[in-house]
Amino acid sequence: MTSEQLQHVKEQFRSNQVVCEEVVGLFHLLSNKPRFRIACMLMHGEACVQELAEVVADGKMTNISQQLKMLRLGGVVTKRRDKKQILYSIADDKIARLITFLRTEFLEDPTL
Repeated sequence: MTSEQLQHVKEQFRSNQVVCEEVVGLFHLLSNKPRFRIACMLMHGEACVQELAEVVADGKMTNISQQLKMLRLGGVVTKRRDKKQILYSIADDKIARLITFLRTEFLEDPTL
């Protein structure tokens, strides 16, 4: 690498610190197995806490609510109220594309 290339890379790193922190934070959120499974399940559509708990945590609801809160605060999922139920979904297309990529590249059956 030339000194000019090195300087250019250093400038890019400095100017992209916030983006880098966001990406690392996102990967940190998704590196937790239950949270990644929740995100994968939500790729199939909206789901309530009970549905997520049934599939992801064998019916254990306590941990699911906590994991959903972390995903929501991290911008991975959103929630909306439908009468008495709270429904969760993937927050945006960027998150959906990332999860699709991870599922396709690393899971034996990416439809899960």
